[in-house]
Amino acid sequence: MSTLPIEQIFPELLSYLAEQPDEAQLIIGAPPGAGKSTALPLMLLRQAKLDGQIVMLEPRRLAARNIASYLASQLGEPVGKQVGYQMRGETKACAQTKLLIVTEGVLNRKLQSDPELSGMAMLIFDEFHERSLQADLGLALSLEVQQAYRPDLCLVLMSATLDLEPLQALLPQAKQLISEGRSYPIEHHYHNLPRDREWLDKLAQFCLQTCERESGNVLVFLPGAGEIRQLEQRLSERLGREFEVHPLYGQLKLEQQQAAIAPPPQGKRKIVLATNVAETSLTIEGISCVIDSGLERQASFHPASATTRLQTRMVCRSSAIQRAGRAGRLQAGRCYHLYSEEALNHRPFASEAEILRSDLSDLCLNLAQWGAQASELSWLDVPPKALLAQGYALLEMLGLAKDKQLTKLGQQVSELGMSPRIGAMLLQARSWQERLGEEVLARACELAALLESGALPRDALSPEHAQRALQGAARQRYSQLLERLTRRFKLAKRVTSADADKWDGLLLAQAFPDRIATKRSQGAYTLAAGFGVSVDGQHRLAREHYIVVANLFWREGQAQGQLALGAALDITELERLQPERFSWQQRCQWSSESHRIQALRCWCLGDLILKQEVAAQPSGEALIEGWREVLAQKGLAWLPLNEAAQAWLVRARCAEQWFERNDWPGLDQQSLFEELDEWLLPYLDSCRSWGQLQKLDWQALLSQRLSWEQQQQLASLAPTHYQAPSGRKVAIRYSEGQAPVMAVKLQEMFGEPGSPMLGNKVKLTLELLSPAGRPLQLTQDLASFWQNAYQEVKKEMKGRYPKHPWPDDPTTAVATRKTKRMLGQ
Repeated sequence: MSTLPIEQIFPELLSYLAEQPDEAQLIIGAPPGAGKSTALPLMLLRQAKLDGQIVMLEPRRLAARNIASYLASQLGEPVGKQVGYQMRGETKACAQTKLLIVTEGVLNRKLQSDPELSGMAMLIFDEFHERSLQADLGLALSLEVQQAYRPDLCLVLMSATLDLEPLQALLPQAKQLISEGRSYPIEHHYHNLPRDREWLDKLAQFCLQTCERESGNVLVFLPGAGEIRQLEQRLSERLGREFEVHPLYGQLKLEQQQAAIAPPPQGKRKIVLATNVAETSLTIEGISCVIDSGLERQASFHPASATTRLQTRMVCRSSAIQRAGRAGRLQAGRCYHLYSEEALNHRPFASEAEILRSDLSDLCLNLAQWGAQASELSWLDVPPKALLAQGYALLEMLGLAKDKQLTKLGQQVSELGMSPRIGAMLLQARSWQERLGEEVLARACELAALLESGALPRDALSPEHAQRALQGAARQRYSQLLERLTRRFKLAKRVTSADADKWDGLLLAQAFPDRIATKRSQGAYTLAAGFGVSVDGQHRLAREHYIVVANLFWREGQAQGQLALGAALDITELERLQPERFSWQQRCQWSSESHRIQALRCWCLGDLILKQEVAAQPSGEALIEGWREVLAQKGLAWLPLNEAAQAWLVRARCAEQWFERNDWPGLDQQSLFEELDEWLLPYLDSCRSWGQLQKLDWQALLSQRLSWEQQQQLASLAPTHYQAPSGRKVAIRYSEGQAPVMAVKLQEMFGEPGSPMLGNKVKLTLELLSPAGRPLQLTQDLASFWQNAYQEVKKEMKGRYPKHPWPDDPTTAVATRKTKRMLGQ
């Protein structure tokens, strides 16, 4: 291995390890290409006097394999001796392995099975700037292990572009080492390429022109595998024989990934089409030019539908830096950014951490198994309470937890090492095995392997279809996982009969109870979770009355999902097998015809209504739940707030904003909706109709949000009326986003030298009126009006209204509403 920039920190690193035997913590910052993922662990293996194994975490399987292979080759050994790797379903290591490269989920399984991490001396979190959910959880648990059980365990966090200050705040005692790296100049060129229908054609043309200009190899960053395949086809048809086009993404076969990374044959040039898998950890030989589309595909969890959606979005600045850096790892290079520099400067520096935007059910399962609440651990970003609550709610729905404690079933799922949904399905199938035969468990294993493989086919769940649809690494993972599950459950055979998919609906109903759906119209289904999903009329499930949705996708701007993968459900068979899941419930719903809440007696599967009939007078509790559902559908704007209530709400919101009353309860629409149980729903337990709803004292209901003291503050800071110098109380008009306005006759403001203010902070806008009540002037500066504009107004109005006073000096005159005759003038 040639000299690398990271080597400059080695002496200080080794000195720290020698002097800090307990609770050693290191934060290492090094730019891409410095050698932190290769030279540093190899140095530790050779020179650090560590009593145990070094385990290094990588966020991607591709990086874990390649780093292990590279380091083993530096030792002149095959992978699996001194240097090995481990990921789910694949391990190359032995008892003599001193450096183990693992994917992040492996660490968390090691922690749960052996909290003391026996035999481990150092734990390295590589590429921590990617902030995966598994890495954040692994760090939180490892910190507790170090403090409670293993003070001799050394923790190392390495990053290329992460802001190190938050890490230093989390680990105040950590030693921070920075490697400046080797700087090869990179020319940056910005070309804004709009993402329209011709985007891929324009991109292909740009790539061809770049290949003609440049003499080296080219790396193109694209958002996903679909775009890579399309661009590969376009380029392969038009590039000359001297070029090789290589795709690079996570689902490819290992041989294809290796070919993309390796140097091209003598006399050849290559163009590599990659996702953000190529941003970090991997060095692709010979790259001197990068074309960055500026796009990535990011998964985000949507709590309302409990689904994860993939969204194409522009990369953050740190990712753009990483991508451009690929052009200058081994020599000077160029980066062509297919977006404007201004657009990049408006992006955040780093992407939002996964823990802030993901389904946290698996994290909740890990926390429950660990025996800790999220608040008891140290986090770089604390998991959001709402996402944690939804995660625990799913565990309870699946029967895996109760009051944040694992049930017996939950403990068994945790030991399986599967996701909560898939684990629940497998164990239910095992419990049916004696009753329905081994075939149902064998089919459950096939479904589990398919759903966990990472690349779901659309439309069909059959094993034959899966084998055809799954490609590359996804197919390999499917086969490996299926083999592991077959062994785990000691199945005599793996192949199921031709009609084995008859169990699919029943099995998927165990994993996705919230996605059991009933047909509401042609091509439209309602899920138990409450949202809709559409099914293409030609789809094999379009005629089914009940289905279970295993996977769905969302088109941009659509309010409901589109079925991608599912199965028909035999509801009668499910009721026979699990009668405890069905019950009669009293529900209420809004009738648009009668304008009232209607009571229903419903036969339900969980939250899904299977059939219903009109019932007698609903209970107060049922009415409240009915109103909750109505408001969830129609929104608060639907409520019949009278003018007084609306005026109070606007006034209170203005005061809250102007005077920064952060201690007041939220009065915005979202806060009011989230806290319906506090201010509205308890008063609807006897309210059944629109007429009764209109009769509610809405202003009283809203004003009780504020304490007596806060209501006094509101009356003082934003009064309903202003007492004019004439002695009359004049109403103040409030509008959100605008200054308060008071319409008052000009003569009533005589003697007032300047504009009145609310709370000594907010100026009133005065709408000065003529004696007949017509607008004369709008002003927030009364003093300036008296000094300047008043004289012109006086000239024009004095002849029109001679019976009213028009003094030369209005600031010293007596304010009045009376005529001169009534004043005795």
